[in-house]
Amino acid sequence: MAQSQIYRARPCFPQLPSNLRTSPRRLPAPWRTSPRRTWRPASFAHLNSGGEIPDSRSYASSLGVTHGELEDVIKSLSAFRIVESTLTKDTWVLTEEAKGYVASGSPEAQLVAAIPPEGASKDVLKEKLGSIFDIGMKTAAKNEWIGFEKGNKDLVFRKVDTFKDELQEQLKRLYSGEVLFDKVIDDLKRRKLITKEKSIWYALKKGPQFVAKREKFATDLRQEHLRSGDWKNLEFKDYNFGAQGQPIDIGYVQPLLEVREEIKNIFLQMGYTDNDVNKTTIQNDCYFFVSFWNFDALFQPRQHPSRDSHDTFFLEAPAATKQLPEDYLEKVKEVHQCSGYGSKGYHKGLKKWVEVGNSGMFRPEMLLPMGLPEGVSVIAWGLSLERPTMILSGIDNIRDLFGPKVDFNLIKSSPLCHLEL
Repeated sequence: MAQSQIYRARPCFPQLPSNLRTSPRRLPAPWRTSPRRTWRPASFAHLNSGGEIPDSRSYASSLGVTHGELEDVIKSLSAFRIVESTLTKDTWVLTEEAKGYVASGSPEAQLVAAIPPEGASKDVLKEKLGSIFDIGMKTAAKNEWIGFEKGNKDLVFRKVDTFKDELQEQLKRLYSGEVLFDKVIDDLKRRKLITKEKSIWYALKKGPQFVAKREKFATDLRQEHLRSGDWKNLEFKDYNFGAQGQPIDIGYVQPLLEVREEIKNIFLQMGYTDNDVNKTTIQNDCYFFVSFWNFDALFQPRQHPSRDSHDTFFLEAPAATKQLPEDYLEKVKEVHQCSGYGSKGYHKGLKKWVEVGNSGMFRPEMLLPMGLPEGVSVIAWGLSLERPTMILSGIDNIRDLFGPKVDFNLIKSSPLCHLEL
């Protein structure tokens, strides 16, 4: 039974004051009268002398406990390498028919035993033996245990006085856990007397850490051990460094931030520079923007969600500004209300707002009022993160990406990088 690498660790503590030291106290032996802790001293003596326990199933029966209860003890002893165990799973078990032959003998043996010295008719024997008569007659005749009266095939008589019931012996040996030759197994399978069954049992022998008398190892160092001085005489349980510990909760990066970092690195590799907006606005002593330049000059609809209070914070003081160019303000107002410069304006029928990466070309109604000549093309873009992240992560609903309904398992399982970018 393979075991993880284990190491023995004995704690080292300073000598305690004499007033806290008492006589050493040994822990009690672990094997009591409980069935789960049954392990007879004779078993340790048997293993100590080089003997083995070939079948834990039959041994559990001899102890009067279930095999599951004994299995717990075996695993504990194996963990401390007190015993070595070999696990066996597939075993041959007797069918109900075979169990009957173990108790009463094989059909051929029962047939011969039923024949009196003067012989018996087939009808009489069939009435005695019932369903096993035919197979008993066939096998007994093959073994030359029986014969028939010349000229009268109905009368059966014995040809042997003694015989050996090999089938019964084979079934008994198999039932006790003995390994039989393949030819014998094939014969028993052919006669449908055995079937393969998955079961767990163990063969045991003395291990490298075997002791004739088991003392229970301490698993914890307690205050009373330090007070009494018991810790100097305790045997501590081996520490298994291969055991898996409790998972450690750590911080995780939100998928949006991961994609933002990846996209940023792509632009940096293309030659763009990182313009920190926060640093720029602070250097210019500008901590807020006028909504006219942020929304109206860009001809963003009044009902656009980015104008809502949950997306944009509006100040109460100052609530408005008068530092706007009046002529330009009127031009923008005219386009918004009545269209112009080739624009049809915004209509109530246009209820759906569709963006692709928040990117596009500035329309003439924005550029011409600013005084730019016709034919000048200006591209503006501020690539969004939500849609690329949703595509990369296979998310259909943006509420699953951020907000109060986000599943933290999604964030924990988010990949470290996306090779598609």
